[in-house]
Amino acid sequence: MRNAVNCHPVTVVKSFGLNAGGWTIDRHVRLLADTTGDKATDIIGFGESAVFISTNNGNNTFTDPKMVLASFSYSAGGWRIDKHIRFMADLRNVGRCDIVGFGDPGVYVSLNNGNGNFSPPILGVSDFGYECGGWRLDRHLRFLADVTGDGRPDIVGFGENNVVIGRNNGDGTFSLGQPVINNFCYSAGGWRIEANPRFVTDLTGDGKADIIGCAHDGVYVSLNKGDGSFGLVHKVIDNFGGADGWLVEKHPRFVADLTGDKRGDIIGFGEAGVYVSLNNGNGTFGQVKLVVNEFCIQQGWQVKRHPRFVVDLTGDGCADIIGFGDKSVLVAFNDGKGNFGPVIKLLDAFSYNGGEWSLEKTVRYMVNLYQ
Repeated sequence: MRNAVNCHPVTVVKSFGLNAGGWTIDRHVRLLADTTGDKATDIIGFGESAVFISTNNGNNTFTDPKMVLASFSYSAGGWRIDKHIRFMADLRNVGRCDIVGFGDPGVYVSLNNGNGNFSPPILGVSDFGYECGGWRLDRHLRFLADVTGDGRPDIVGFGENNVVIGRNNGDGTFSLGQPVINNFCYSAGGWRIEANPRFVTDLTGDGKADIIGCAHDGVYVSLNKGDGSFGLVHKVIDNFGGADGWLVEKHPRFVADLTGDKRGDIIGFGEAGVYVSLNNGNGTFGQVKLVVNEFCIQQGWQVKRHPRFVVDLTGDGCADIIGFGDKSVLVAFNDGKGNFGPVIKLLDAFSYNGGEWSLEKTVRYMVNLYQ
C-alpha cells in the first residue's frame, strides 16, 4: 500500500502561460516531446508568430524559449485551433521529434536537423487537409501511428466514408491516403466526434497499431493484418457505448496497457466509478469490472473541469490513474494486474481550486521528463 506523496510544484520556465507570454487555449498549441535525442522531454509552443522550444537541461530546469521556426503559428501561416492539427513525432526513427501540421492544402512537415535546428516546412502529402480532402475537426479524426511495424509513424485518418492510411516514406513525406476500412467514419457507421471515441493502438503486441472504437452499442475492433491492411470490423464488448449510458461529455474512455503485456486494455470513467476490460492478448476483451469508486460523476468529477489520465507513474509498465480534481490531484496505483489500490492525494496544486487551473486557460500533461 502506497502512502500519500509529498510533492511541491516548481516554476521551470517563465513563459508558455497566459500571464507569461499571452499564450491562450484558442490560439496557441503547446506540446511536450524530445527534440534533441537525449531522451529528455522538451517544451514546444506554437505561438502567435513562430514555434518556440524550451530545452530540458536534465536537472528539473529548462532553457529559456528559443524561436526555431517562423511557421505553423497563428500569424505565420494562418494556423487555427479549429481547423489545423499539429503534432510532434519522430518521422525518421532517429530519436528526435519533427514538426507535423495538418494544414489547408495537406500535411506539412519540418524536419529536425539536430542542435535545435528545423528545416523549412515542406508539403509531406497533398491529402488529409482542410482544403485538400475536406477534412474537418468536427467530423474527421487524424492520428500518427505505426501501422507497418517499421518504427516510423504513419497517418491514420477517419474520413467521411473510410479509414485512410498515408504510409510514411521514411524521409518526412507520406504516400497519398489509401482506404483500408469502410467503417468507424461519419458516413460509414454513423460515428461522431461528440459521441464515439476512437483509438489507434497496438492491441495484440505485434508492434503494429490496430483500430478500436466505442460505438453506440459497444466496442468494435479491426485488427491490423501485419502489413498495414486491416481485418473485419467486429464487436468485442457490449459496453462502454451510448446505449449503456456512456457519453463523451461525461465519461472519458481510454485504451492503455494495464497489465504490462504491451497490449491495450479498455478503461472508462463511468457514472459511479472506473471500469476496466482487460485484453485477452489477441484483441478480444474480458468482462467489464468496477475497479475504483472515485474519479467519476457521482463523486463530483466533470469533463469540463477535471482532467484524468491513465499513465504509468511508477515505471512498472502498467498504467495508473491520476485525476486533477477540485481541491487536489488524486492517484490510484495499479497492482500490475489491472486492479487499483486506494485513492490517495498527491498534492493540492494543479487542481481546479489550487491556483485557478481551468481548461479554458491552462494546459496540463503527464509525461516522463527524463527517460
